[in-house]
Amino acid sequence: MTKHREAILCMLVAALFFCLTEVCMKKINGDLNGVQVNATRYTLAGLTLMPWSRKQLLARHARVTFAQQKLCFFLGFMGIAMVGPLYQMASVVLGASHTAVIFSSTPLFITVLAALILGTPITRYEIAALGLQVLAIAVLVDPFHMTLDPGGFLGLMVCVFGYSLYAVGGKKLMPALGSVTVTAWTFLWGGLQLLFVAFLSHIPAVAAFFTAHGLGNYAYIPLFTGYTWANLPWVLTLYLGITLVAFLCWFRAMEVGSITLGSLTYFIKPALSPLFAWLFVGEAITFQMALGMGLMLLGARIALIK
Repeated sequence: MTKHREAILCMLVAALFFCLTEVCMKKINGDLNGVQVNATRYTLAGLTLMPWSRKQLLARHARVTFAQQKLCFFLGFMGIAMVGPLYQMASVVLGASHTAVIFSSTPLFITVLAALILGTPITRYEIAALGLQVLAIAVLVDPFHMTLDPGGFLGLMVCVFGYSLYAVGGKKLMPALGSVTVTAWTFLWGGLQLLFVAFLSHIPAVAAFFTAHGLGNYAYIPLFTGYTWANLPWVLTLYLGITLVAFLCWFRAMEVGSITLGSLTYFIKPALSPLFAWLFVGEAITFQMALGMGLMLLGARIALIK
């Protein structure tokens, strides 16, 4: 298999799993705390990948320097510890369909940040695509008749920025460390940061502070309760399929292909995620949603023009 075909296959596998993210989060939300879910899945995934990371580093005759470790720690915070709980909140508050379609604007933010951080040139087609995706978000949000929860929308846009920075920072590290190592360390650091938050929440004074300020979900965060036979399929899909397989394939697609090819994953989301939300959660696809999806896909098509 050529590297180009490998990159395309990895991108498609990642896209399929990523399109189920919002459905999984909405399915398990009533049973499991957002911090609990993300602390557990990213810590376990990071630990699972460590032996593969060591093997990859030995093959490259490389090691993770202190400066690279600091960047992994920062990316773990931006792309995992901050994005994970906020994204689960947005999936519930805004709905799986709206969250998925708006989050699909991530590739254009990645393009802008890649230009600023990595010096990657931006084409006129990408500028046009960015305009279309902004218009798509405006259609979905409808600022003149605001139907989406403002807090949920703001949280989701923070997720888009944090995740975009995570992707660009990961791409910067990959030539030296490889995709498995970057994924392993950023996951582990992000998961440990969330575990630290969970442990802090059991300090009575901290729990009382969160409860008094309307943040009861961050008080006494559980780690081992809430799992049932009913939510197990969704938990396994999220923990193994999305967190482990999809992220590995996504970084691999960018490593052997390009950021643009990896970004295709999020151009597929506007088409598949609302369909999955309709099938598994019963969310309707309205005319407004269909129009936003169409603008997103048109922007994606224009962005891919060379």
